[in-house]
Amino acid sequence: MERLQVKDGNIVNNGGKPFWLRGTCVGGWMNMENFINGYPGDESGTRWTMAQTLGPAKAEFFFDRLLDYFLAEEDIRFIKECGATVVRLPVNYRHFEHDAAPFEYIEKGFTRLDRVIQWCTKHDLYVIIDLHAVQGWQNPDWHCDNPSRQTLFWTQKQFQDRFVALWEEFAHRYAGNPTVAGYNVMNEPVTNTPFGRFSNGYTPNWDIINQVYRRVVTAIRAIDPTTIIFLEGY
Repeated sequence: MERLQVKDGNIVNNGGKPFWLRGTCVGGWMNMENFINGYPGDESGTRWTMAQTLGPAKAEFFFDRLLDYFLAEEDIRFIKECGATVVRLPVNYRHFEHDAAPFEYIEKGFTRLDRVIQWCTKHDLYVIIDLHAVQGWQNPDWHCDNPSRQTLFWTQKQFQDRFVALWEEFAHRYAGNPTVAGYNVMNEPVTNTPFGRFSNGYTPNWDIINQVYRRVVTAIRAIDPTTIIFLEGY
């Protein structure tokens, strides 16, 4: 696969010709969302309840099988046959790091992600890795696995440190992999300032959003100078 890059405001291939990223987002896979997966509440709460009911081993078996069957190589082949050029893979940080063991990374999560990236290479489909749920919650909603409705990420340095370190780990592992077209560093940031009006009733704190974005981009670029970085607005 050709290495994609940004040049003069366009995504281009090795020959400098514009390349259209057209595809879909595999929501509900490594980041469960209740309106997709059909359960009430947030993913971590559902996993906890299953572990309490079935026992940790059976609950882990259930969720492993759910992930296995939710997205298989046949699905990647089908997405490509539909005319897509890219698939966005939303992931939850909990697959790669435990809250009780920060900065220690879980190989099982990377193994699962690597397997899908290898399928995409085989079927000529680019990948965007999307960190959909970050440490400390970047927005107050269930789709970032948030049971609290608080956005602690924006005010707690330890969460920001773990976020940046996880992206450094992604960069170490995927720098130079042409199948990985880009890093979507954070899905739907919402700083949750409870005054004023801005779309959902919150006033965005642009200073902290830009501060975090500058920090994570600098950290990634120190390791991986070429992979495209996607920054979402408020």
